[in-house]
Amino acid sequence: MKTSDMSSGVIVGGADGGNIMIYDAAKLIQGESALLHHNAKHTGPVHSLDFNKFQDCLLASGATESEIFIWDLNNPAAPVTLGAKSQPLEDVTCVSWNCQVQHILASTFPARCVVWDLRKNEPIIKVSDSSSRLRCKVVCWHPEVATQLCLASEDDHSPVIQLWDLRFATSPLKTLEHHQRGVLSIAWCAQDPDLLLSCGKDNRILCWNPNSNVENGEVLCELPAGSQWSFDVAWCPRNPAIIANSSCDGHVSVFSLMGGQQQVQCSSKIAESFPGSDTLIQPPNVESIHRHISVPLQKPPKWIRKPVGASFGFGGKLVYFASDSSTAPQTGDYPQPRIVHITQVVTEPELLKKSEKLESSLVNGNLVDFCQSKADASQTEQERITWNFLQATFNSAPRSQMLSLLGYNYEKVVSE
Repeated sequence: MKTSDMSSGVIVGGADGGNIMIYDAAKLIQGESALLHHNAKHTGPVHSLDFNKFQDCLLASGATESEIFIWDLNNPAAPVTLGAKSQPLEDVTCVSWNCQVQHILASTFPARCVVWDLRKNEPIIKVSDSSSRLRCKVVCWHPEVATQLCLASEDDHSPVIQLWDLRFATSPLKTLEHHQRGVLSIAWCAQDPDLLLSCGKDNRILCWNPNSNVENGEVLCELPAGSQWSFDVAWCPRNPAIIANSSCDGHVSVFSLMGGQQQVQCSSKIAESFPGSDTLIQPPNVESIHRHISVPLQKPPKWIRKPVGASFGFGGKLVYFASDSSTAPQTGDYPQPRIVHITQVVTEPELLKKSEKLESSLVNGNLVDFCQSKADASQTEQERITWNFLQATFNSAPRSQMLSLLGYNYEKVVSE
């Protein structure tokens, strides 16, 4: 939420004891006292928070005992509950607002996902997979398809991500299976639905194409792994090439998807500063550092693809391409092929007609008739004579024709 008094917005945190704290972000940056509001309405630890995509004053929170509250930050002292609590009473591990429909909210419990309609103040569907040991940790909505969502399992025996469509909620559409241990966080790119991030207990951060038909899921890129669990991952809302990751060693790492997954280890900072000192014996406690080298994604992200392009060629040719709005969205392994159009740009229609007529006469060899038609259409006597002389050069007897145009009798000239 942003107001004139809080230009940098607010930061909301959930903690043990059911505490919800609201801070002024600008004052936090300045090191001042920033707490705006404190509330302990929940009966247990707060596990998840999510702001509504359409009304930034609405905040959903999930805690223990199936508690889900909707907060209006304009009146944070009186949160609203979502109907009757989902049974059996369990921890709410994640809450997530729909990206397309503002009154739809998803919540996850260890064994199921419950989707709520705030207009009805009741759940509209419960999603669960009885055929697998799915232990739901987090839910994430498709950024463009309102009925699709991803569920991630934190179970080490079933560390999968499932893509569901609520219109066909009997089984998942596909399952992504490249994590070795439980998945703790997923994030779908708002600017490119073909990019999904995940991280988990195996210390890995994977970037998937959830719309690919590759069996067990297509991994587009794997970011450098840390030494501890990665429990949260998020996209930068302003620059989608930047992502942030939190790990259990207390570090927040920032990566760019436009590069970097392999590591090159330098011997030490001292060795870098003094070239040619490799033969020196280094003490065992010299601090080692790592540098990342660039490794691109397997496919270009949507935000760097040109939606349209054009270029002029020689002879008035125009080559262009554009996104075809009539083509269905890409859901396979490869992007939809684009058609390149080559057209002729005509700025002088009459000149083009004359050019085509001349070209036709050259091809067919009837230049005599062409010159005669031009002479007949001449506006001046000089122009008519010019075309007549030009016609004479293409005549079968050009010499006699030339003499005739000059006013001489060809036979008389020959006899003399």
